[in-house]
Amino acid sequence: MNFKFLRDARMMLALAASVSMFSMNAGAVELAKDKVGKPADLQDMSKFCGTKKIKVALADGYGANSWRKITRAEFEAEAKKCPNITEVRYTDAQGNVQKAISDIQGLVAQKFDVILVFPDGGEAVVRAMRKATAAGAIVIPYMVGANFPGERGKDFEMVATESVDANGRVKAQWIADHLKGKGNVIVLGGTPGNPTSAAEAVGWKEVFAKYPDIKVLEGPVTTNWDPAETQRVMSGLLAKYPQIDAVYSDYGLGSMGALRAFVAAGRKVPLWAAQDANELGCFWQEHKADNPNFQMGNISGRNWIVRLALRKGVAAAEGIDNTEPSIIELPLVEDSFSSDPKLQPACDKSLPSDALLSSGLTVEELKALFK
Repeated sequence: MNFKFLRDARMMLALAASVSMFSMNAGAVELAKDKVGKPADLQDMSKFCGTKKIKVALADGYGANSWRKITRAEFEAEAKKCPNITEVRYTDAQGNVQKAISDIQGLVAQKFDVILVFPDGGEAVVRAMRKATAAGAIVIPYMVGANFPGERGKDFEMVATESVDANGRVKAQWIADHLKGKGNVIVLGGTPGNPTSAAEAVGWKEVFAKYPDIKVLEGPVTTNWDPAETQRVMSGLLAKYPQIDAVYSDYGLGSMGALRAFVAAGRKVPLWAAQDANELGCFWQEHKADNPNFQMGNISGRNWIVRLALRKGVAAAEGIDNTEPSIIELPLVEDSFSSDPKLQPACDKSLPSDALLSSGLTVEELKALFK
């Protein structure tokens, strides 16, 4: 009799049984996967840490810009709240889909229990997440929108996200209201094929379709969420279009490149809808007097949603119910038209320009991150 074969077979059966039991336990936990709520409904990580020793990771599709760096810092800060998290790992695919797939495969091979993913590569990365889920990992893509493609429980455990199409509707409606239903709009997107720009497009297209006199000149325009690239792109758009009445952006810090392009071209800055950013608020305060149509309506940069994703993943791995909403509806956090001083675009010159004042990091943590 081949005893080595029997021994190996028993080991494989035991591994399969443990993976199956892990998956069954995760599936039995209440994670409120379709629950919609507000930022005020979120809870503290201490409720979900449990006692089982686990390893957690964030597999980022592209980590070079400040928004991604803040998101990583939020993830790492949240993980520190649980003493039973024995390892915290971050991977950066640098915009390369094949590396993103390889990163996820590597984390599975190293037996990470919870893997958060920002899947810039779209469907190709979903396939990698499916294999990771089949291997027993709790996989949660974050900030991708409630309609992100893939089957919950098979391709990944769930999504933790803002309602990205609602973001599109909120910002587009703000533009439509203040243009009084008539004008030319440029829409700035991010990396090619990314889920955020695609999901926001569902929302803004729905709103602008109601206003036949609002024309989207181009968009979502690829900028790679890089301020320098955004400035180059916007410079070309300014040369092409003599009349731009509003700019819609899905990245606040990236907007700075586009704003600099307006200044360099000697063009008046129009209505601007984006996400909050310290530099953006400071720019508005410095330039609003010379640009009477320069008004801002911003949602939160919402980096803190990665914390929600981690809490969901840890709860699943620990077998603890988590009834926090999984889909967060974001209001405008800044509206320069408002009479409420709390809604005026914020600027803190003691902080780095890359800081996001709506993030979950403290002033000290933001200063340390951008030191």
